[in-house]
Amino acid sequence: MKENINYYFIQPLNDKNFHCIYQLSATQLYGVIFRILKQEQLAQDCLQEVFVKIYHNFERYDPEKSQPLTWMVTIARNYAIDFYRKKQLPIADDFDLSVIDDEQIQLLEKLEQAENKKRIIDCLKTLDNRVRDAVFMQYFHGKTYAQTAKIFDKSENTIKSWVARALPKLKNCLEAL
Repeated sequence: MKENINYYFIQPLNDKNFHCIYQLSATQLYGVIFRILKQEQLAQDCLQEVFVKIYHNFERYDPEKSQPLTWMVTIARNYAIDFYRKKQLPIADDFDLSVIDDEQIQLLEKLEQAENKKRIIDCLKTLDNRVRDAVFMQYFHGKTYAQTAKIFDKSENTIKSWVARALPKLKNCLEAL
């Protein structure tokens, strides 16, 4: 099982992939739901229904709008609030329906991005220093091939070759993590 949930969201949905999505996200989603419902059995029931909803809406996930975990947390939070209202649970003194607010969802997204950033850095370290620097200049500093070639005192074609060979290596490395 790959440890990156993003991997399973670009794969066709099947039982094995969905099981991996469940394994990688159930704890976080249960935590979101439990903080709202505050009852273990209800939270477990709600979590099961959330995963059914995720399964049925899997094709609607849009990677342009959010990371997979953020999308699932939003579904879990909204479903738990609806579940709460449907069951008309007694409100605990410290209960607040907005207990999982947008800032916390953004924090989860930032944690996921930090995890992805570490993976990218680890993969970049596998490249030759000059090639890594050329990739950085191209993709992180917006340099053109001509500007990068001038910095390295190499031809544009050399820089293009470095970058073209580096990208599949990076892709394979990221998929392997």
